[in-house]
Amino acid sequence: MIRYISIISVCMLSLFCSNKSGNMDTGVNLPSSVLKKWRLVFEDNFDGAAVNISNWAMYNSKGHDGNGLRRPEAFSKENGLLVVTAQMKEGQLVSGGMAHRKNYTYGKFEFRVRTEPDHNGATSGVVLTWPQSERWPADGENDMYETGTSVNRNPFHTFIHYGADNKQYHFAHEADGMAWHIIAMEWTSDTILIYRDGNLVYKLTDPKAIPKVPHHLCIQLDAFKNAMTGTVKMYVDWVKIYQQIK
Repeated sequence: MIRYISIISVCMLSLFCSNKSGNMDTGVNLPSSVLKKWRLVFEDNFDGAAVNISNWAMYNSKGHDGNGLRRPEAFSKENGLLVVTAQMKEGQLVSGGMAHRKNYTYGKFEFRVRTEPDHNGATSGVVLTWPQSERWPADGENDMYETGTSVNRNPFHTFIHYGADNKQYHFAHEADGMAWHIIAMEWTSDTILIYRDGNLVYKLTDPKAIPKVPHHLCIQLDAFKNAMTGTVKMYVDWVKIYQQIK
């Protein structure tokens, strides 16, 4: 799982950049006549006692950008929620990440998520899709939900990475990332749509930015420092993956 270590450090550099213009619209809704139809192909409500490792590969590696460690024991279940906890253990900052074992070319990815505040500025909660090929950034990366290291998780962000030189589109969600939100990405051959709580907030149509290869879903609470105090938790209620009905 070392391949996931570097991706968010690049993302965070773009937090200081404004939204790219071009083939992107924000704050608009599509008419019902052009909405896609989707078939549910995977759902995890995290109701069991532990993560189902037949569906998810747990990271066991150094942490993001070499900060601390990623360990499976960072994950737990609380009241039907998936929880990933960042905390110090034996002098190391330990957090976690996991990757869905199935890859999809296009699809709808939907999840309900929240991330606790972090007075350390040490962690970032991320839900993304990553290319099966491991050819990053050429084969893209879709960071649907990324809190960054801001203390109060407001705003949180969407980043779309593309191209061998890691170009990026960025959208800032002016919303409280400490509260529950349902985030969805509809990814087709010509469009990426991002929804927040049922509302379309971001539309990308730049053909160069839309991946054309299989990706898989990843859930991560990433460390940006080697030490912190207390604990920070990221919660995921459920995830759903759909394929388009032809």
